[in-house]
Amino acid sequence: MQCLSCGTSLLPGMKICPGCGNPASYSTSAPSYPAENNDPTIPAGFGPFIETTPASLGSLSGGIPQQSFSNGAPQGTRPANEGVQAYNAIQPPYTAYPPPPIPPAQTPPPRQRRGPSKGMLILLSILVLVMLAGTGTIYYFSIPYPAQIRAKATATAQSQANTAATATAQVIHNANATATAQAQATLTAQQNIYTQATNGNPAISDALAKNSPLQWNEYDTSSNGGCVFTAGTYHVKEYASGYFQPCFAQAGNFSNFTLQVQMTILSGEYGGIIFRADDQNSKFYLLQIGTNNSYQLFKYTSNNGDNASTLLTSYSSIIKGQNQPNLLTLIARGNQLTLFVNKQYIDTASDNTYKAGMIGLVAYDKSMFSEVAFSYLQMWKL
Repeated sequence: MQCLSCGTSLLPGMKICPGCGNPASYSTSAPSYPAENNDPTIPAGFGPFIETTPASLGSLSGGIPQQSFSNGAPQGTRPANEGVQAYNAIQPPYTAYPPPPIPPAQTPPPRQRRGPSKGMLILLSILVLVMLAGTGTIYYFSIPYPAQIRAKATATAQSQANTAATATAQVIHNANATATAQAQATLTAQQNIYTQATNGNPAISDALAKNSPLQWNEYDTSSNGGCVFTAGTYHVKEYASGYFQPCFAQAGNFSNFTLQVQMTILSGEYGGIIFRADDQNSKFYLLQIGTNNSYQLFKYTSNNGDNASTLLTSYSSIIKGQNQPNLLTLIARGNQLTLFVNKQYIDTASDNTYKAGMIGLVAYDKSMFSEVAFSYLQMWKL
């Protein structure tokens, strides 16, 4: 069976059309051949529904066509209940109308999200401000503060380093100043020794232009050398290489004194003085300076130079070379033997082996002829 409004197929017993939503109005059609009612869903006493043809339908404004049924008798036979009105699926007073147009399916409007309230917005704003303030505080204490500590530590370390450097520089400066002061004091003291040792009139003053009361050796040999006055100076010559030539003053025995003489090495290497000498036993001190700026102080105990003891040996730029005059000064005071050259301090030795003796002048070279000229000898008694 079908709905008369929209034509939708209906199941037996449906009251509402699922197609148009109107009350069910349907028609039945009889089969084209006689049949018995075998459908258990159809009440007893009714024959099969006969669907009417479209030509039998009433107009849209008319009533619903009546459904005819048969009790199973052949067509053309008048049924026994002919005066009974046939079953109408739609009871009056309903009138069948065409179904209204089905509106297109509409997409349900989207659900609007409910926004936060004004109070919630204020609270969130306050929380954001608090978080920002907290972040700034954390940043300040976690980043700049360690940097400040490092900066302070660096500044402190730098200050300490500067202080230490300043202290070190001050110590060095003080040490240098102290050393300079000490050196200056020592130099002053040494110069004072020279000044005091040569103060006043000398006890002996001999120009060595000719022989004097000191009674200098005076001889000349072609084989060994000699001691001669020539051209206003006293010349000491040594012809045998490897030996030194002594020329003694025979008069006098000197203990504590200052001896000063000017000497010029004309040839050879060395020239100098002998003091506190015992010429008979070859015991004396020998002080010499060389053309190579060297100086030596020896102590002889015999005429064998291999037995001599070296008390001083070194170099000084104060000492001048060959053919240049050097003012040689020796201060012998007790066991202190002090050397000055050109009025400047050179060195000091300490030895008390010999107390007193003769003085003399020497020339020496280990490999060649040697000659030294002496002049202006002076002696101060100490």
